[in-house]
Amino acid sequence: MARQKKDGRFINYYIDRGIYQRLERYAEDKSQQMTTALERILDDYLSHYEAERARTERYCPNCHILVRDTRCPRCDKKWLEEPKPNDYCFVTERDTLWAGLFEDALRQNAIPYLTENTLGAGLAAKIGTAVGSVRFYVRYAYYHQSKELEESLFLPEGSRIEEEFE
Repeated sequence: MARQKKDGRFINYYIDRGIYQRLERYAEDKSQQMTTALERILDDYLSHYEAERARTERYCPNCHILVRDTRCPRCDKKWLEEPKPNDYCFVTERDTLWAGLFEDALRQNAIPYLTENTLGAGLAAKIGTAVGSVRFYVRYAYYHQSKELEESLFLPEGSRIEEEFE
């Protein structure tokens, strides 16, 4: 019975002779074919690279969010930046009722912030402010402190109060 073909792609790159010779020696030392040796080297390197990227926070200047990825999940921007201490970062969005509570907590902890109402001023005046929500942004230097504050005030998404009393 024939061996099943692997799902792969052919590559053809012109590399430095010294690197090629090192690769040949490596494959020989490991008793592997050159293709197998190259696949394992690339897999190992790319795994380390991706793990390092996953630990690093990146900032999207378009959406003002922090991500642990190479692309922004909202606007799909590729080249994200390293956050600077004065970059305003999105922290949370809360209903107007709860926004006041979070705003007081930020003030009490001397965390500078900006807010943005999701409803425009005209629409809020027409249907009332209780319907909308408020987005909070803080400077990156205060981001982690404000996230801890948010977590101490509010239950995580999807959790229920009844679970705490059971």
